[in-house]
Amino acid sequence: MPVESADEHPTYDFGGNAITSLIAPSRGGIECVLYRVVSPPGHGLPPHRHDHLDTFTVTAGGGSWHLDEVTIELTAGDSVVVPIGVRHFLEAGPEGATFIVTMLPGTRSILDDGSELVPAWVS
Repeated sequence: MPVESADEHPTYDFGGNAITSLIAPSRGGIECVLYRVVSPPGHGLPPHRHDHLDTFTVTAGGGSWHLDEVTIELTAGDSVVVPIGVRHFLEAGPEGATFIVTMLPGTRSILDDGSELVPAWVS
């Protein structure tokens, strides 16, 4: 049973957001990925979609989540299931936004320019 202490979790900078990989296939999570995103005020994630479900829970702060043509204001404790292929992005509020994400390993992110990537924190 792999155990990883908090100071061993790798953290990545992604457009000013700190993404900390909590569980990933490269470290024993062969069937799931779990990571934390911390978006400072005024930052957020770029518009993208996935080839698998994207699920998350806001743990602190909040902001505007855009899901296709719908905008939802979320705060701590709110959860969302983003269906496969739905374009979504975040605009962090004045307190920033921290949220925990879970998805399948190898989930592809597809950006608006058509580029695709499997981020390091999901592989």
